[in-house]
Amino acid sequence: MRIFTSRKLAYFVALALTGALVGCGDDGKDGVDGAPGTPGIPGTPGTPGTPGEPWTPPAVASSTATNVKVLSYNFDEGSITYEFEITDENGSPINGLLNAQAKVAALTDKGFINNRTESDINGVADNVHIGGAATETTEGATLTAIDDGKYQFKAPMKGVNPSTEGIVWLRVGGNDGIATSKPLVVNKPEGTHSTTTDSCYSCHIDYSTSPRRHASYVASGMDSEVTFVEGCLACHGSVSKGVKNAEGFSIGGYATNTLSKIGHVNHQKFTKDFSVMNCTSCHVEAPNNINVAGPGCIDCHNSGGVPGAIIPSDGADLRIMHESKTGITERQALRAKYKLELSTPVKVDDISTKTDHYAPDGSATKVGPGWCTTLTVKDAEGTIFSIKDNFNYSDPLVFDANKPIVYAGAYLHAYENGSLVGRPGNRTNYYYGYNADGTKNICHLLTDISAVNANYAYSARVTFSTLGWMEYDGNKRYQSNGNLRANGYDGSMGISFTAYSDVVDPVTTAKVSAFERRVVISDSSCTTCHNDATAFHKNGAFDEGGRGCVACHDNGMARTSAAIGAGFGPMVHSWHWGEGAKVGEVKADGTQAKTANGAGAIEASTSCVACHETAIDLSKVPNQYILEPGNKMTSPVTANCFACHNSDSAKAHMASNGGEISVPSVADWFKQPTSESCAVCHDTGRSTGIDKYHKFTR
Repeated sequence: MRIFTSRKLAYFVALALTGALVGCGDDGKDGVDGAPGTPGIPGTPGTPGTPGEPWTPPAVASSTATNVKVLSYNFDEGSITYEFEITDENGSPINGLLNAQAKVAALTDKGFINNRTESDINGVADNVHIGGAATETTEGATLTAIDDGKYQFKAPMKGVNPSTEGIVWLRVGGNDGIATSKPLVVNKPEGTHSTTTDSCYSCHIDYSTSPRRHASYVASGMDSEVTFVEGCLACHGSVSKGVKNAEGFSIGGYATNTLSKIGHVNHQKFTKDFSVMNCTSCHVEAPNNINVAGPGCIDCHNSGGVPGAIIPSDGADLRIMHESKTGITERQALRAKYKLELSTPVKVDDISTKTDHYAPDGSATKVGPGWCTTLTVKDAEGTIFSIKDNFNYSDPLVFDANKPIVYAGAYLHAYENGSLVGRPGNRTNYYYGYNADGTKNICHLLTDISAVNANYAYSARVTFSTLGWMEYDGNKRYQSNGNLRANGYDGSMGISFTAYSDVVDPVTTAKVSAFERRVVISDSSCTTCHNDATAFHKNGAFDEGGRGCVACHDNGMARTSAAIGAGFGPMVHSWHWGEGAKVGEVKADGTQAKTANGAGAIEASTSCVACHETAIDLSKVPNQYILEPGNKMTSPVTANCFACHNSDSAKAHMASNGGEISVPSVADWFKQPTSESCAVCHDTGRSTGIDKYHKFTR
């Protein structure tokens, strides 16, 4: 008989067996004291009375939640027997259990296999038995009540014996008002697979809340820990059900799709800029198998035939090979090697002293006053890397290892109250020139700058191309305004570096402050899922929590409507779970694919922690509108909430509490206070705080 050695479990079982703990976490109440002892010889104390029996919660016959505690399990020849206790949501033992399910994914030289029992084929009986599955209706199965809430379940499985090792799984309930329990992984061999629950949950967060298939099958372990991978492997093992022997019987597992196929194949296009070739995203440790004909490898390298045995890697780390092959290693090395610096903006009397070319057509610079900044790229040792000597001017623009830089530009922004609130300097009509050390000057003539009642700051981006880089990715896709982007995203395969300058007063030209922006996500929030180490589009990058995106998707750039998500935060919300998620690519038949993107695999309100490390303090959201196309604006908290909660009733609720959605903008809109009072009721910690309905912890 298998008796568990977990310290935590052994402690609970010991207490249960001594009567000090019966199905709940509190000590039983003391009984009534026994009668006093009979007096003895004078001067001798009487015999002590008998203590009362400890109190036991009364048994129940139904539950809204069923908790399972497996006391032991035992493999015999052709069967497995469990002994377990079940309690309801209040810790009371449950009587009347009629339903039980058992599964065993046996560990073989090909990995985990839970082979189904199949019907005869041409008069030949099923001759493959590895692990197995059974319920109380399986011939020979017995479910016996031993005591209140205590049961024994004997599950026949031809594919098990006393030496079987593997994933042992149990689920009970679902009859006569007794709730079905969560799946329980009773045993999980250690060191037999290289993917972990934590790896999956870095993106999926909590698959039990997912709108996708089998969310209810997320399993728990014996110490109540989430056991996602092993729970999946109980059915989606290492060999597909579709692999058959000469007689036509499956020699594989319970499901057609193995877990490794789901990981390797089904994830390949689940979202923008995710690569399964970045193996370390899922495989924290090097995979065990190096047999290309074996489980896992054949998901992509399928040569047909029966999967081979797993061959230990003997120290070979195939993650490095895959990541190098697709350029991920190279891009990561570039990201670590260089950084971009941007000087404080200066007002000069003559920009021709710093520039010699006009960006749009390469013509000569002009004489006149303007604002300038300097871009400097440095390597890890602090040495300047010449932008001039490494800039690629080819047309058409193609990858050149000797000229890796394909973009080096800067934008002049308006800055107010910790936010970028516009772009007074024209995006393309700027002038540039190089210094002797290879750094690059960017200038805007005063005549090309629109007057704005705010401070100034520059942003800059420098993009390195790598092997496989393309100026446009070629994937036709619709934009949020309904227009078709025929060539797809531009600059989508480079490594981009972003920098923001100090903030200056345009009148006095004095420095006002360093560039600051309220940050509520971590540097790795985006790159956890967008893992291929590339830029997104327009040379914006996923690193630093998408900080590079703010240069265009800020409060003042009038990007997209409120429903699609104006501003950076609302845009991210909408493009993952709102209306923006429905803006798809062009399908093979030429129609628009209006299906949610990869974030549709995780439930929005339970997945906030994917980006946000802590709950949001609404009182700290700057009281500043966000601009939209068509001279409209939306108040900030409302913009973020409306990106997902965009029903008429939600909109009415926001409006009744001062929220404004797509209202006409006004002069100096970024200086006007809003009237929204969302934080009064919904700030973190309040009775109806957002933390009550959104998960900000793992």
